[in-house]
Amino acid sequence: MVPALELPYDRGVPAVPVLQQEDRAVTTDEAKPKTAPPPPIVYPPYHTVRRYSGYSQLALSPDGSTLAIASRQQGPALVCEIAVGGGKLRPAFAIAGASVHGLSWSQTGELFCSADRGGSEHWQVYVRRADGNVEDFAISDGDRVQHHLSHSAVSPDGRQVAIGTNARDAADVDIAIADTITGLQRLVISGPAWHVAGSWSPDGRWLAVMRVAQNTDQDLLAVEDASGEVIEVASHQGEMQNVPAGWLADGRMLAITDHDSKFLHLEAIDLHSGKRELFEHPEADVEIAASSSDGRGVVWSVNEDGYSRLRWRFAGGPTAERETDGQVGDVVVAADGTRAAYTLFPLAGPEEIRVLTLATGDDRILVTGEALPQYGPRPESLRIKGTEGDIPCYLYRPEHAAARVPALLVIHGGPEGQSRPSMDDPFLLDLLAQGVAIVVPNIHGSTGYGKEWQRRIHRDWGGIDLADLRSVAEWMRAHPELDPDRLGVLGGSYGGFATLTCVTRLPEFWCCGVDLVGPVNLITMLENDPPNWRRWNRLWIGDLDTDREKLIQRSPITYVENVRCPLLVIQGDNDPRVPREESDQLVDRLLSLGRPVEYLTLGDEGHGFVRLDSRQLVMERIGQFLDRYLVRGRN
Repeated sequence: MVPALELPYDRGVPAVPVLQQEDRAVTTDEAKPKTAPPPPIVYPPYHTVRRYSGYSQLALSPDGSTLAIASRQQGPALVCEIAVGGGKLRPAFAIAGASVHGLSWSQTGELFCSADRGGSEHWQVYVRRADGNVEDFAISDGDRVQHHLSHSAVSPDGRQVAIGTNARDAADVDIAIADTITGLQRLVISGPAWHVAGSWSPDGRWLAVMRVAQNTDQDLLAVEDASGEVIEVASHQGEMQNVPAGWLADGRMLAITDHDSKFLHLEAIDLHSGKRELFEHPEADVEIAASSSDGRGVVWSVNEDGYSRLRWRFAGGPTAERETDGQVGDVVVAADGTRAAYTLFPLAGPEEIRVLTLATGDDRILVTGEALPQYGPRPESLRIKGTEGDIPCYLYRPEHAAARVPALLVIHGGPEGQSRPSMDDPFLLDLLAQGVAIVVPNIHGSTGYGKEWQRRIHRDWGGIDLADLRSVAEWMRAHPELDPDRLGVLGGSYGGFATLTCVTRLPEFWCCGVDLVGPVNLITMLENDPPNWRRWNRLWIGDLDTDREKLIQRSPITYVENVRCPLLVIQGDNDPRVPREESDQLVDRLLSLGRPVEYLTLGDEGHGFVRLDSRQLVMERIGQFLDRYLVRGRN
């Protein structure tokens, strides 16, 4: 019997080591009174984790016998453990009032985790010692400093852990190496950039580090632990992706890169000569990769139009693979490379955590979620003609529908993220059961379709995406199965910006819109972003000094008088990426114009909602709103 994936927080957290922190209740601020809630739907995911974030939800013990899992589906994360050979999922520890993001298990038995409170993204590092005690490790007064932790952060001998930190300057992220016992830190790489720690070489001599310019441009460095020498491993001209993916047994660094290619692939790079050798070059993007600490085992996943193909090599042998009919999430490889654990989101099934034996290809479920009574129809993968190429899109059709049905356009976050096919999202199932079609495009800026498609959005928010959204909206209005008078739009984060772009600049298409933590004013968003995001955003969105007029022209707030349809706005009070001011100014303007708007704010939440009560409230409000304005069409 496979154990259930999630431990229900509403039944109480088992007695495990907990660091105490006061937890505030959810608060709401609404422009309209509540009505009786419908049956809850699951809040649609929108938050896109950057490829180089280094966050891990899985970690294998030093001997590979136990898997640690950090799950946030039932609220702020509890870290659990399970024997790789099978058994019951058991609680390990929790950080009260916090949400766990990263896990890293040392060879000496310490389990490190990073966690933040209230969605602040001010991650702090904690450690559970081999004796079970949980201690502060890299903690700043008032959580002032961000600390970043990757799953490969601990050195092979277990004596040191690499941590990203902006303690020196809030605008930068440096790399420090800390003693795993004393916690004493020493900076090894610093400077005006965002640096991300990768993994250690098999001999423990070198630490891989990535220097990030933006999503499509990174340099690779290697720092020698003993001397502090830093080598530029993958310097280049122009934009090139270079994401550390581990090491090979011969000491070469493994990287996900688009070097001389349209697609992301794997290359092995010699530290000293810089010579690059192809390791894997599919005709699609390598989306994730990991190696064992001894370099003998490598596992990676290839993204083929939203579906993942898992591939691996062991001890220099041939490449093996399996189709997943779903999406691969996190991947970790045991220290000796014999096995790997990975998360799989099947198209028509609950989330799974699986264990793969690299030598034999044996692949089995270790943990799974609860199966739904039924699953939705497989989405149709299609292409919509755009002004600069065909736009990849998924269309979900309700099984029992009238001649022309309402339709909801769902736009992913990022914008450098990707919508993936799903048949088990209760949010989609609920709408499909009510006869609503779902249209899910991957407009310009989306990952998974080559570097030119992804890069096209840079410094062109409200430009090429507006053209794509117009093409999709016109296709929806002309589609013979869809009701042109009942078209809605929903998105969060960048998808919220795109939603607001739709209702302000393409107002003739929509009967309602749902904006979750979306920026409405590119000027104020750039002015109020965290210091260590501003360097990126200048290259990614625009420069306040040189692009001000363009940013004003592209901001939805500039066209707010055009809004015709009812709008639901949802915002986390502590959001560091899209501050509450964005939603406040939007709602204030709409109210002053007498336009129908509903506003929900959530305390102790940031750029995404992790608390159970927050998520339930969001589910109810979206369900009410869409039932009223999209399903029933009452304007």
